[in-house]
Amino acid sequence: MDDASTDESAEIIAEYGDKLIHHRQPKNRGQFANVNDGIALARGTFISVYHADDIYEPTIVEREVDFLQRHPDTGAVFCLDTFIDATGNEYGRLSIPPELRTGKPLSYAVILNALLTYKNQFLVGPTSMVPAAVYKAIGSYRGEEFRIAADLEMWARIAKHYPVGILTEYLHRYRHGHGNLTQNYYRLRSETEIHFRILDGHLDEGGRALATSRALADHEAHRAEDRLMVAINEYIRDNRSAATQLLRDVRVKQLHGGTQVQSWRLSVLLIFLRLLTRLPRSGFVADLFYRRWHAARKYFP
Repeated sequence: MDDASTDESAEIIAEYGDKLIHHRQPKNRGQFANVNDGIALARGTFISVYHADDIYEPTIVEREVDFLQRHPDTGAVFCLDTFIDATGNEYGRLSIPPELRTGKPLSYAVILNALLTYKNQFLVGPTSMVPAAVYKAIGSYRGEEFRIAADLEMWARIAKHYPVGILTEYLHRYRHGHGNLTQNYYRLRSETEIHFRILDGHLDEGGRALATSRALADHEAHRAEDRLMVAINEYIRDNRSAATQLLRDVRVKQLHGGTQVQSWRLSVLLIFLRLLTRLPRSGFVADLFYRRWHAARKYFP
């Protein structure tokens, strides 16, 4: 799927001749509209959406097909990834919690509680393989509604109706730090993560009965941390009124209720920000914030 690229993609694709089927969009459709078009054109039993800026190990297809054939009721399978920078140098590896490292299909309750507890650091979208029949049953990606998080919304929707598998093998190299969509989304964003809207929707639609008290507390701690980060962005933007409003919605109790955030550090940061927003904006502090959270940052999924 060539989404009206402006580089040499068309020429490179042409070099493969009839070894592959390709489609060039007459105009740019955007990530998820392009993916939906590709799914509609796909002829295979299984569908993977691979990203042009990442690197895939030669065995990823056979390993994921093997899993789906051994577990035919599974709705999707993923694998682990290594993190590479813009030039391809490895600088880290994904590690997932023990409860997800079973090598077997995982239930909705397990996936939901893991998303609440850890956020999505384990369903790596570019590694996904989904039976075509599941996409047909579940429906398309909702890019207009959920934007950058439309893939997370898809995985949560699939998990609600089918078991999901995660291979504990490193079959994908995820590239960061080169101005991709994820990096651009997180830089100086002025909204809380769409992740919370998606998970709140699942909780409201029956998921709360499956959620543990610990997972719910972690979910609220992540939300409080996220509001702090957005407040910092608003301070950098010289929008202290918006930062002040965000900080009003953060409670120290929320931060200390979670197990996955640095509660004491964030509590100190919250107090500091509340004091800071009462004073005239400091360009020096704003620059420190920018360099700490945005300059040369590596973006893990």
